[in-house]
Amino acid sequence: MPSFYRVVLTNPPTRIDFESHVALGKSHDRGTADLRRMAEGVSVNATLAQARSRARFLGMRLVAEVAVPGAGPISFERTGSKRGHHTLWGDPDAMLAAVVAIVPADAVD
Repeated sequence: MPSFYRVVLTNPPTRIDFESHVALGKSHDRGTADLRRMAEGVSVNATLAQARSRARFLGMRLVAEVAVPGAGPISFERTGSKRGHHTLWGDPDAMLAAVVAIVPADAVD
């Protein structure tokens, strides 16, 4: 079961932490087809270190580990140009239910 790491706002995280840009009403009409597709999912990182770095860059404090079942309501794909970036697609409640840990972004790896 692969794990991915998502920067989140609160501990415990809420559904809003797993809403896509499209669901949040953020327009991506002018982007490429790939960018529009990514906007329908949520950005995650392959490693905790990558997610901690992203959280610190964004001025955020928490990272959630999301364990994605092999078969189920969440799909994923390597996306974007940044090392370790992936996108998850699926129901935000299913992603929230798949959270197995919350860690501080400022801890040392």
